[in-house]
Amino acid sequence: MKAIQGLTGKIGVDRAVDAVGVDACTAHAGPAAKDAVEHKRQFAEEVATVAPKTKPRDGNWNPGDAPSQALSWAVDALAKAGTLAVIGVYPDEMRTFPVGTAMNKNLTIKMGNCNHRKYIPMLVDLVKTGTVDPSRILTQRAPITSAIEAYKSFDKRQEGWMKVELLPMETRERDVA
Repeated sequence: MKAIQGLTGKIGVDRAVDAVGVDACTAHAGPAAKDAVEHKRQFAEEVATVAPKTKPRDGNWNPGDAPSQALSWAVDALAKAGTLAVIGVYPDEMRTFPVGTAMNKNLTIKMGNCNHRKYIPMLVDLVKTGTVDPSRILTQRAPITSAIEAYKSFDKRQEGWMKVELLPMETRERDVA
């Protein structure tokens, strides 16, 4: 926060995005670590509520140790009349939000999951015309029959598992031959 305040003349930023959600982790070192100690009990209660099983299904999906941290920092960083966008994922059980701070700053809040139906036709056209080549961002290719294993590798944040293309068996056999 001190850096943002210093860079903005103590005003704050106009826009902030929480793209982290429940996977947020508290600071374990540096200037923000002191603040984390003060919120340790709150964060422990949040984790117990929103992610009671912290390592379900063989280590997949390990939530952060401070589910509301990114959200709180985003609200704190905003200037009066700023806009907060929340695209990070939160479960229904999540109840922590600094509503008083947000209201007193007169913030505009926009949140939700991506409206896929709105963007898919445009994205398909961009790929069809060659304007966008999605293969440039792929880090792995796997047969569709390996979808569950591929997702587990991605979810465990194994190195090299960022964007995965799942190939139909016919395509995979043709590409390999």
